[in-house]
Amino acid sequence: MSPLELRDAETPYEILSAEEVGRIKVLRQRYPQSRSAILPALWILQRKEGILTADGMREVARAMDLPPGPVEAVASFYSMYFFKPHGRYVVEMCTNISCLLMGSKKVLDQFQEQLGCAVGGTTADGMATLLEVECLGACGAAPAAQINHRFVENLNAEKVDQVVTDMKTDKLDLHQLPTGTEVSAHRELVDLANPGANRVPLPAGGAAGSVVDLVKGAANLIPGGEHPADRGYTEAAGAPASEASG
Repeated sequence: MSPLELRDAETPYEILSAEEVGRIKVLRQRYPQSRSAILPALWILQRKEGILTADGMREVARAMDLPPGPVEAVASFYSMYFFKPHGRYVVEMCTNISCLLMGSKKVLDQFQEQLGCAVGGTTADGMATLLEVECLGACGAAPAAQINHRFVENLNAEKVDQVVTDMKTDKLDLHQLPTGTEVSAHRELVDLANPGANRVPLPAGGAAGSVVDLVKGAANLIPGGEHPADRGYTEAAGAPASEASG
């Protein structure tokens, strides 16, 4: 059977439980167009496993009565979904215009110092992953971040210190996400540089050739197998310090 074909309806699900498949089918009925339920269906998968794997998204697609492609396309568009293992806490710091004007750069630097890891990295003990993200929609309380998808607002250096201390002492009253470490050892991870959970062969440069950031110019040509959506990619990596800071 071609990997692009949906499995027979009688084939047992290996990742999603019968209850989870049932929840997805109920979600489909809430929308005029059933494919609008892809987002909440992906949440069901991520809350179970911590990350979205190719295998998991194939099962979501099957529960949605869709081919896998549209499901992965939706997943790859949003920074709230993860494709690689991460820490128990995921800190997503906004550096868009409102937060930037209110000092988010200093707050992000404080997070890096207190956590002891760079943006896009995970602490050595697996406690936290630090990410830089686009607007979180909390401009009125800038600078803002999300930790495990919960807002932390009006941040400053002192608040960052307290938040990190609470993380280290397990006093932060937040749901700890499954890290995805276990499932990543035996499931197929998604390669966003070559989209398609089913691994249709593509030219070396990708279906559309090399990827260029059309806003920041050809100097930011994405190298090799890296991609901004890979949740750990830093566009200025490898650039001279003066160029990266400019």
